[in-house]
Amino acid sequence: MYRLSYYPWLTQNVPQAEIAVQINVFARAVEAELAKLGNKSEVQVLPPAEVPDQIEQVVGGGAEIFLMNPLGFVFARNRTNNAEAVAIAQRIIDGKVGVVYFAQLYAHKKSAIRELKDAIGRTVGYGHSYSTSNFLIPAFMLREAGIHPLFAFSRIEFLKGHEIVARAVYEGKVDLGAGHDGVLIDLSRQPGYGDAQEVLIQIARSKPIPSDPVVVTIRDAAERALVQKALVAAGKTPQGVAALKIFWGNTQGLEPTDTAFYNDLIEALKTLKLDQGDLLPPKKP
Repeated sequence: MYRLSYYPWLTQNVPQAEIAVQINVFARAVEAELAKLGNKSEVQVLPPAEVPDQIEQVVGGGAEIFLMNPLGFVFARNRTNNAEAVAIAQRIIDGKVGVVYFAQLYAHKKSAIRELKDAIGRTVGYGHSYSTSNFLIPAFMLREAGIHPLFAFSRIEFLKGHEIVARAVYEGKVDLGAGHDGVLIDLSRQPGYGDAQEVLIQIARSKPIPSDPVVVTIRDAAERALVQKALVAAGKTPQGVAALKIFWGNTQGLEPTDTAFYNDLIEALKTLKLDQGDLLPPKKP
């Protein structure tokens, strides 16, 4: 049996109950693909685990298959070599299906912020401290621009969500917002925010960021390769891809990857001199 772990905010605007249903649909598709390859193992979906708890599952052997965010994987990998990225979520970015996405920093037109330096001394909104595009990469972008991501602002707020940050910028509660590069489109689809793409403007866009990985803790290389093949194949089936689109931020499928694809994130953490204790809340007792 393989246990499958996932973090609860895989996507926004989808109820947790529906996310769980669709992950189970995907798990059944993985089982079917495993059976075709001669492996009749069951895939058991575990209850959702926040990122710190999921990292502990990786380190402690609490599951074998993990749907992770990039930052969570990097921190898990820093603690154990028995964690390998084997598949990566395909997303539609700039009108094309790919395995990278982008972070951005944005502001309201009326703020008069047009360059990052204009935001010095103003207010900034981030999401979760352990989100790749809602904090880490925007912080790295600011650092590269010579702006301290925490101390250069009169007030910082961790608002715990891409669209929550976008609403705060839209409503003038913070001046600068951080998030993935589709967040303004997402906000514009919500009632009352139809003009978000017109009044909120992108100030800076990141370099490409690796998309979310599927990680396994399977030591045997042959077995790991078989599970990788089943995961990717499941993401190509009608039921598998339909489930992925619902539970994982409109993911279009999965393609093979490896751990080295995430090396740039490791370097960003080193530049910011941040470790797991700086970004993640304590593991729940």
